[in-house]
Amino acid sequence: MKLFTYMSVLLIWLLRGVLRVDPYTDVPTYYVSKVYPKTNSVYFLSKRRAQGLERMNELCKTIGAYLVELDSRDEQKFVSAFLRAHSKSFAIIGANDVRREGIFVHYNSKKPIPALRWYRTQPDNWRNEEDCVRMWPYGLNDVTCRLRGAYMCELRLKGYHGK
Repeated sequence: MKLFTYMSVLLIWLLRGVLRVDPYTDVPTYYVSKVYPKTNSVYFLSKRRAQGLERMNELCKTIGAYLVELDSRDEQKFVSAFLRAHSKSFAIIGANDVRREGIFVHYNSKKPIPALRWYRTQPDNWRNEEDCVRMWPYGLNDVTCRLRGAYMCELRLKGYHGK
């Protein structure tokens, strides 16, 4: 009887968020955006940090998504507002110029990224080792692909016809 009561209390604590699962596990947790109507996408901002585009993309795939692919300045504004709303200073997105310096493409689709808003003097390929892209609330910056940080995933909703 005592064991049953003890387990019930633990379960209630877990459900109420009083007791937390070990914060050092690799289980991703996210903030979730509203639907961006132009692409029918939902965005997931990681609450935990990861390292490397490949690892971040694997974590996105666990929820059926992929690293963000910004297709327009309007989408960049929407995602930037979402980033600001959750007080994250930055998030890694799915763009890089690994294959050809200065030609940024999306990690998954390999399509070139459109003209987006970068910070002044960016991209600069500092020390000749910045091939990935970090999104700040007010612009993009090229960074090393070894950077450990928050990342953002995108999930396109099929069949969604929102308002």
